[in-house]
Amino acid sequence: MRRCPPGNSPTKKITPFESQNESFYRANAYIYAKSHNEVRIIAYKERTKPKLLRIYEVLSTRMSLDWENQQYYLNHQKGFEGEGVLDESTETLPPGCLVLNDLLLEHRNSFFQIDALLVCADTLVLLEAKNYEGVHYWGAEKFTKSTGTVLENPYLQLQKSKVKLEILLQSLSCRMKVEAYVVYVNPEFILLQAQNNDNYILPSQIHSYLRTLKLNSQPNAEQKRIADVLVRLHKQDYPATKLPVYQYEHLRKGLSCFSCNALMTSFIGHYMHCPACGERMNVKRLIKNGIDDFRILFPEQKVTTNRMSDWCGSGDKDRIYRVLKENYQAKGNNHGRHYV
Repeated sequence: MRRCPPGNSPTKKITPFESQNESFYRANAYIYAKSHNEVRIIAYKERTKPKLLRIYEVLSTRMSLDWENQQYYLNHQKGFEGEGVLDESTETLPPGCLVLNDLLLEHRNSFFQIDALLVCADTLVLLEAKNYEGVHYWGAEKFTKSTGTVLENPYLQLQKSKVKLEILLQSLSCRMKVEAYVVYVNPEFILLQAQNNDNYILPSQIHSYLRTLKLNSQPNAEQKRIADVLVRLHKQDYPATKLPVYQYEHLRKGLSCFSCNALMTSFIGHYMHCPACGERMNVKRLIKNGIDDFRILFPEQKVTTNRMSDWCGSGDKDRIYRVLKENYQAKGNNHGRHYV
């Protein structure tokens, strides 16, 4: 986190838009997070956890995933962690670069995903984060791990996304050049027999590469226009193509610990401790989190007091009702009442 240099505080009118642990302010095309006289530049579009990953997280605590689904979940979780490492690096960029994280775009009925897009003065830089670890042998079309496992060279998929982005930008009358790089974020990643090409960035090169970007002190009008358009075009949910089969009756009931995800089958009082890790937690927050878990697994089912009392485990039914009443909007009357 950087301290705001004297005399360099924002001159545009700024207004608070969120306040809990820190005060957040939006100033023109970027966001300041102000805490203890320090300022951090936050991405123009922040990263959110993918819905598919959230579904797998909830299911992993409430059912036994088979080996294939467990590996699929762990790979996605590791990939998301790698994207977070990349975010820590791009947060050091000055305000002249607009950072768009986690874009899901569609063009001509084809979806493509971008881990991070840096909107610079005259260039768009597309970054694909890879959290690989261990020794990999480079190949133009495939990587081979020291264990013999073969992976597709990630630049092949990135190149497809680059072409789709260029076609989309052309339809938006944007003439900015597009560059694309695979960024290997794990310090334990080793790439052997690689050719001297410029389509990948190794862990030790990330910060030095970011310092080479051509940036103005402030974003120009074209940067803001393109950033705004792409954020508007972002799709919230990727069509789910791989989900394990699950049914309400077969899932374990209870509330998940915030720290270790252990499932607690009962709740009591205003605070309780996780029996697995000892974490002290607010019961109201636990209940709300449990309700949100249900909603992400069963978006078409009605959220009722009786159903949530069963879903959250044994405890005070009135506590469930109060959490629903305080945090959600009631629909219907009497026995038909549910919450959205």
